[in-house]
Amino acid sequence: MTWIEYQSWVKWAVTAWAAVSFGAAQAQPGVPRYPNIVEQIAHLQIQNEHQREMLRFSTTHINLGDGPLQVRGGGQVAPCVIDGIAYDQCTYATQEVLDSNGNIVNTQPAGVAFFHPLHNHWHQSAVALFEVRQSLYKGQPVVQGVKITFCLVDVDKTDLVQKGSDRAYFECNGALQGISVGWGDDYHQSTPLQELDITGVPEGIYYLTHLADPEGHWKETNDGDNFAWVKFQLYRNGPNAKITILETSGCVSYACGSPSNP
Repeated sequence: MTWIEYQSWVKWAVTAWAAVSFGAAQAQPGVPRYPNIVEQIAHLQIQNEHQREMLRFSTTHINLGDGPLQVRGGGQVAPCVIDGIAYDQCTYATQEVLDSNGNIVNTQPAGVAFFHPLHNHWHQSAVALFEVRQSLYKGQPVVQGVKITFCLVDVDKTDLVQKGSDRAYFECNGALQGISVGWGDDYHQSTPLQELDITGVPEGIYYLTHLADPEGHWKETNDGDNFAWVKFQLYRNGPNAKITILETSGCVSYACGSPSNP
């Protein structure tokens, strides 16, 4: 082998090694980017419905994390019963954690996805729990809510979007749902189940609380900030109950630009 041939071979070997090393590096999973879902409550009011007093409210799940909340359904589709309600089409749900390149680097079970016959689309189980309480952290709730199911999609663009992501989730299908970084999933007070029955509750001061992911399905950067509340006074000076808002758990950073905030 001549010196020129040797130099050519060395150059080729170095190039080939670099290509292999780069490919191996590219194949390595990146750093997981977890979501962080926080809550907002707004637009409380009491509506009389068929001689029942319904406390209605709007809520928003907002993703302030490093990555999207991405939930994928799949596997066997079969009937199931969730919180005492029978559904014909249910499937397993899985949270997928992505890296900065959009690669799936971690997964974990995320409850059940099911087809909601009234809404005519797929929901995720146990997304939120609403309660009316006399104390935020002590004792039993005055009104016990149920674990509410939702379709997870990007609805509200918050101020964090310019530092986060574009809208990526907009279909309530069983295969893929989620909330992008900086986006909020808004549920207006007119939406079914955005209500609690407070018929006959005595006058007094109460808290409406909203806990996201009450069964701990989602892996997040912070599992301790998915709780929001509104303190209100209930009074009955006439035939209809009324409320006055006294205090709220506040507007978190970057979420204050959300249209869902009053």
